[in-house]
Amino acid sequence: MKDNIEIPLSRIKLVLIILGCAMFLALSVFILLNAENMQTRKAENPFIMRAIAVIAILFFGAILISVFKKLFQNRMGMIISDKGIWDNSNGVSIGLIEWQDIQNIRKSQVMLTKFLLIDVKNPEKYLNNASSKFKASIMRRNMQTYGTPISISSGGLKWGFRKIESTIIREFKRQKQIPFMQSTKPTTNKDI
Repeated sequence: MKDNIEIPLSRIKLVLIILGCAMFLALSVFILLNAENMQTRKAENPFIMRAIAVIAILFFGAILISVFKKLFQNRMGMIISDKGIWDNSNGVSIGLIEWQDIQNIRKSQVMLTKFLLIDVKNPEKYLNNASSKFKASIMRRNMQTYGTPISISSGGLKWGFRKIESTIIREFKRQKQIPFMQSTKPTTNKDI
Protein backbone atom coordinates (compact mmCIF):
# COMPACT_ATOMS: atom_id res chain seq x y z
CA MET A 1 0.00 0.00 0.00
CA LYS A 2 1.58 3.28 -1.05
CA ASP A 3 -0.48 5.58 1.13
CA ASN A 4 -2.27 5.00 4.38
CA ILE A 5 -6.07 4.96 4.28
CA GLU A 6 -7.26 7.51 6.84
CA ILE A 7 -10.82 7.59 8.15
CA PRO A 8 -11.65 10.66 10.25
CA LEU A 9 -13.85 10.74 13.32
CA SER A 10 -17.34 12.12 12.75
CA ARG A 11 -18.07 14.97 15.16
CA ILE A 12 -21.80 14.68 14.41
CA LYS A 13 -21.91 10.95 15.25
CA LEU A 14 -19.85 11.54 18.40
CA VAL A 15 -22.26 14.27 19.57
CA LEU A 16 -25.22 11.93 18.95
CA ILE A 17 -23.50 9.19 20.98
CA ILE A 18 -22.88 11.70 23.79
CA LEU A 19 -26.54 12.77 23.76
CA GLY A 20 -27.69 9.11 23.84
CA CYS A 21 -25.37 8.32 26.75
CA ALA A 22 -26.51 11.45 28.61
CA MET A 23 -30.13 10.38 28.17
CA PHE A 24 -29.46 6.86 29.52
CA LEU A 25 -27.36 8.36 32.32
CA ALA A 26 -30.22 10.67 33.34
CA LEU A 27 -32.68 7.76 33.23
CA SER A 28 -30.35 5.66 35.39
CA VAL A 29 -30.03 8.45 37.97
CA PHE A 30 -33.84 8.81 37.98
CA ILE A 31 -34.21 5.05 38.64
CA LEU A 32 -31.57 5.20 41.38
CA LEU A 33 -33.39 8.05 43.16
CA ASN A 34 -36.87 6.55 42.73
CA ALA A 35 -36.19 2.83 43.20
CA GLU A 36 -38.80 2.45 45.95
CA ASN A 37 -41.57 3.70 43.67
CA MET A 38 -40.58 1.53 40.70
CA GLN A 39 -41.48 -2.12 40.64
CA THR A 40 -41.56 -4.63 37.82
CA ARG A 41 -42.22 -8.36 37.83
CA LYS A 42 -38.49 -9.03 37.48
CA ALA A 43 -37.27 -6.47 40.01
CA GLU A 44 -39.64 -5.94 42.91
CA ASN A 45 -36.82 -5.28 45.32
CA PRO A 46 -35.62 -1.62 45.35
CA PHE A 47 -32.08 -2.85 46.07
CA ILE A 48 -32.00 -4.68 42.71
CA MET A 49 -33.29 -1.55 40.94
CA ARG A 50 -30.58 0.55 42.60
CA ALA A 51 -27.87 -1.99 41.72
CA ILE A 52 -28.95 -1.99 38.06
CA ALA A 53 -29.04 1.82 38.07
CA VAL A 54 -25.52 2.08 39.55
CA ILE A 55 -24.13 -0.35 36.96
CA ALA A 56 -25.83 1.65 34.19
CA ILE A 57 -24.49 4.94 35.60
CA LEU A 58 -20.94 3.57 35.66
CA PHE A 59 -21.24 2.07 32.17
CA PHE A 60 -22.84 5.04 30.41
CA GLY A 61 -20.74 7.49 32.40
CA ALA A 62 -17.52 5.80 31.25
CA ILE A 63 -18.70 5.78 27.63
CA LEU A 64 -19.78 9.42 27.88
CA ILE A 65 -16.36 10.48 29.21
CA SER A 66 -14.39 8.49 26.61
CA VAL A 67 -16.50 9.73 23.68
CA PHE A 68 -16.38 13.30 24.99
CA LYS A 69 -12.55 13.09 24.99
CA LYS A 70 -12.60 11.80 21.40
CA LEU A 71 -14.69 14.78 20.36
CA PHE A 72 -11.71 17.06 21.01
CA GLN A 73 -8.96 14.83 19.61
CA ASN A 74 -7.15 15.81 16.44
CA ARG A 75 -6.27 12.18 15.64
CA MET A 76 -7.75 10.07 12.88
CA GLY A 77 -10.48 7.64 13.83
CA MET A 78 -8.84 4.83 11.91
CA ILE A 79 -5.72 4.36 9.81
CA ILE A 80 -5.24 1.32 7.59
CA SER A 81 -1.60 0.83 6.60
CA ASP A 82 0.84 -1.91 5.65
CA LYS A 83 1.41 -2.53 9.37
CA GLY A 84 -2.24 -3.08 10.22
CA ILE A 85 -5.39 -1.32 11.39
CA TRP A 86 -4.84 1.49 13.87
CA ASP A 87 -8.22 1.88 15.56
CA ASN A 88 -9.12 5.02 17.50
CA SER A 89 -12.82 4.91 16.63
CA ASN A 90 -14.37 4.39 20.06
CA GLY A 91 -13.70 4.24 23.78
CA VAL A 92 -12.63 0.59 23.67
CA SER A 93 -10.26 0.93 20.71
CA ILE A 94 -6.96 -0.87 21.23
CA GLY A 95 -4.71 1.04 18.82
CA LEU A 96 -2.68 -0.96 16.29
CA ILE A 97 -4.00 -4.38 15.28
CA GLU A 98 -1.17 -5.88 13.26
CA TRP A 99 -2.00 -7.75 10.04
CA GLN A 100 0.29 -10.59 11.07
CA ASP A 101 -1.89 -11.15 14.17
CA ILE A 102 -5.22 -11.19 12.31
CA GLN A 103 -6.59 -14.64 11.48
CA ASN A 104 -10.10 -13.79 10.36
CA ILE A 105 -12.59 -10.93 10.06
CA ARG A 106 -16.27 -11.55 10.75
CA LYS A 107 -19.36 -9.37 10.75
CA SER A 108 -21.91 -9.30 13.56
CA GLN A 109 -24.87 -7.19 14.57
CA VAL A 110 -26.58 -6.27 17.83
CA MET A 111 -29.95 -4.67 17.21
CA LEU A 112 -29.20 -2.03 14.55
CA THR A 113 -25.45 -1.76 15.21
CA LYS A 114 -23.18 -3.66 12.82
CA PHE A 115 -19.55 -4.29 13.70
CA LEU A 116 -16.53 -6.26 12.56
CA LEU A 117 -15.02 -8.89 14.83
CA ILE A 118 -11.27 -9.24 14.40
CA ASP A 119 -10.02 -12.74 15.31
CA VAL A 120 -6.37 -12.55 16.39
CA LYS A 121 -3.76 -15.26 17.05
CA ASN A 122 -2.98 -14.10 20.58
CA PRO A 123 -5.97 -12.33 22.19
CA GLU A 124 -4.08 -11.96 25.51
CA LYS A 125 -1.57 -9.64 23.78
CA TYR A 126 -4.37 -7.17 23.07
CA LEU A 127 -6.14 -7.70 26.40
CA ASN A 128 -2.86 -6.91 28.21
CA ASN A 129 -2.41 -3.75 26.10
CA ALA A 130 -5.72 -2.26 27.27
CA SER A 131 -5.06 1.20 28.68
CA SER A 132 -7.62 0.96 31.49
CA LYS A 133 -9.45 -1.62 33.60
CA PHE A 134 -12.75 -0.48 32.06
CA LYS A 135 -11.44 -1.09 28.53
CA ALA A 136 -9.98 -4.46 29.56
CA SER A 137 -13.29 -5.55 31.13
CA ILE A 138 -15.26 -4.65 27.97
CA MET A 139 -12.69 -6.49 25.84
CA ARG A 140 -12.91 -9.56 28.11
CA ARG A 141 -16.71 -9.47 27.79
CA ASN A 142 -16.27 -9.37 23.98
CA MET A 143 -13.91 -12.35 24.27
CA GLN A 144 -16.52 -14.34 26.21
CA THR A 145 -19.38 -13.38 23.90
CA TYR A 146 -17.73 -13.39 20.46
CA GLY A 147 -14.47 -15.31 20.88
CA THR A 148 -12.33 -12.22 20.25
CA PRO A 149 -11.60 -9.09 22.27
CA ILE A 150 -11.46 -6.81 19.22
CA SER A 151 -14.47 -5.28 17.49
CA ILE A 152 -14.72 -2.31 15.15
CA SER A 153 -17.87 -0.32 14.41
CA SER A 154 -18.48 2.74 12.28
CA GLY A 155 -20.31 4.49 15.13
CA GLY A 156 -17.83 7.35 15.56
CA LEU A 157 -16.37 7.40 12.04
CA LYS A 158 -17.24 9.50 8.99
CA TRP A 159 -17.42 6.44 6.72
CA GLY A 160 -20.40 4.09 6.78
CA PHE A 161 -20.12 0.49 7.89
CA ARG A 162 -20.19 -1.08 4.41
CA LYS A 163 -17.33 1.06 3.14
CA ILE A 164 -15.23 0.35 6.25
CA GLU A 165 -16.00 -3.37 6.02
CA SER A 166 -15.10 -3.67 2.32
CA THR A 167 -11.90 -1.61 2.75
CA ILE A 168 -10.65 -3.62 5.74
CA ILE A 169 -11.47 -6.97 4.12
CA ARG A 170 -9.84 -5.93 0.83
CA GLU A 171 -6.65 -4.86 2.63
CA PHE A 172 -6.68 -7.99 4.82
CA LYS A 173 -6.83 -10.21 1.73
CA ARG A 174 -4.09 -8.16 0.07
CA GLN A 175 -1.86 -8.39 3.14
CA LYS A 176 -2.33 -12.16 3.41
CA GLN A 177 -0.83 -12.45 -0.09
CA ILE A 178 2.29 -10.52 0.97
CA PRO A 179 4.78 -12.45 3.15
CA PHE A 180 5.21 -10.62 6.44
CA MET A 181 8.66 -9.28 7.28
CA GLN A 182 9.77 -9.60 10.88
CA SER A 183 10.23 -6.21 12.50
CA THR A 184 13.39 -5.62 14.51
CA LYS A 185 11.79 -2.97 16.68
CA PRO A 186 8.40 -2.72 18.36
CA THR A 187 5.72 -0.92 16.35
CA THR A 188 4.25 2.24 17.84
CA ASN A 189 1.43 4.49 16.68
CA LYS A 190 4.06 6.94 15.41
CA ASP A 191 5.28 4.27 12.98
CA ILE A 192 1.97 4.08 11.15
